[in-house]
Amino acid sequence: MTLKELYEAKIDVRDSQIPDEWKESFNKFIFGSTCYADVDEDENVKEFIYYGSDFRTWYFRNQQAIERDIKIDNIVK
Repeated sequence: MTLKELYEAKIDVRDSQIPDEWKESFNKFIFGSTCYADVDEDENVKEFIYYGSDFRTWYFRNQQAIERDIKIDNIVK
């Protein structure tokens, strides 16, 4: 899913769903916020999951740049 699709889906977002080129921006924004973890049977953290409302706030603040990148990616493909 693209970031726009995640935004429109209004779901909680896994760390692996954030593209590498946006991870630094997202991590700076989300620092100190509450999240939860997907754990295995031994209680080891597999991945962090962020609340959809926090993700949508970050997306809204970066919407122009994100959607510009999506358009560029679609043109290149």
